[in-house]
Amino acid sequence: MNKVIPFYIFFMLLVLSISYSFTYSKVFGDGLFMEQLSASLGDRKADLLIKMSPPVVTTALMQNQGQKPVVEFRLFDSKTNSSFKSVTYFITIEKNGKQLLSNWFYDPNGDLKLQMEPRNTSAITVNGDLDPILNAYTSQGASPVVASGPIFSEGGLYHFIVRIVTVDYSTTILPDAQQPVFNGWLSVGASKEKVFNIDGKPVPVTILGYYDKIGNITYVPPTHAITFTMPFTYNMTRLNAPDNNVYIHQEVHLPKPSVFTSTGSFKGLANGQDVSKYLVVDGSNKSADVAHFMLTKPIALQIAEKHTPKTQIHGEMSFALMPSKNGSKAQGTPMNMGAMLMPPK
Repeated sequence: MNKVIPFYIFFMLLVLSISYSFTYSKVFGDGLFMEQLSASLGDRKADLLIKMSPPVVTTALMQNQGQKPVVEFRLFDSKTNSSFKSVTYFITIEKNGKQLLSNWFYDPNGDLKLQMEPRNTSAITVNGDLDPILNAYTSQGASPVVASGPIFSEGGLYHFIVRIVTVDYSTTILPDAQQPVFNGWLSVGASKEKVFNIDGKPVPVTILGYYDKIGNITYVPPTHAITFTMPFTYNMTRLNAPDNNVYIHQEVHLPKPSVFTSTGSFKGLANGQDVSKYLVVDGSNKSADVAHFMLTKPIALQIAEKHTPKTQIHGEMSFALMPSKNGSKAQGTPMNMGAMLMPPK
């Protein structure tokens, strides 16, 4: 999948390259459908927008309804909101540390669109026009570049590593040490359902995780709590990074009427810590209440700092949701899912 610029072309471009004053930085984000990450390019501020459209992308929608999400990469000057021209992107996409895609892409207007098409194949293929000089994939007219294969086929966080190789001129390759590298994480939702036998009746519960795989769904009869876990990396250096916009969003569908929705309000726990005020409950559907855990960076850091043992970086985060008269009340109006997938202000 890797495409290497032929040596003679690289050498020619390097000879032609002009000198840029670039402040090199790695910038991070974590768990959204859109991120804006920053670096500097001389006296200009270079922002990279990574945006997924539509904002709500789930494995179920892709499998059952043929959803084909498009990820947009736009490098622009935040002072003027004008896109940089002749941008070459070297984009790597990883899932759980495994490299899925790594390739060269080019857009003369700096606004690259990459469509994801999950398929049951052994490898990912990229389809698009090839720029004759850079040997990088570019859009086919109005159509985006397409990546098809085992990509976006699982829910959770996808790590995008974006290196900027050219700006302003396609014949100008930035020196390696001056190429900014942006690190962003976008979320694909995946649902998991479990049916519990309560008082002789089947009661289905569905949990949609946008951060990582959901596991260990259990029912606790005394409190009518639903508990579940997800993998979580307690790397405090990465979590504390100023440009890392950590946001943990979990969505729990509880049928009504049922023992879970009897009070119309809910209490939520994360690693045993009360996070009820970070619960938003959509009660507008007649058949189910949908409780959203919306854990922004400050609360995620509080939870992570209490994690033990400190030496165990790769672990799990546990959640519990239970009916409570003093908890977060179900709202009678439908929620804006696009807004739900971004951290509350």
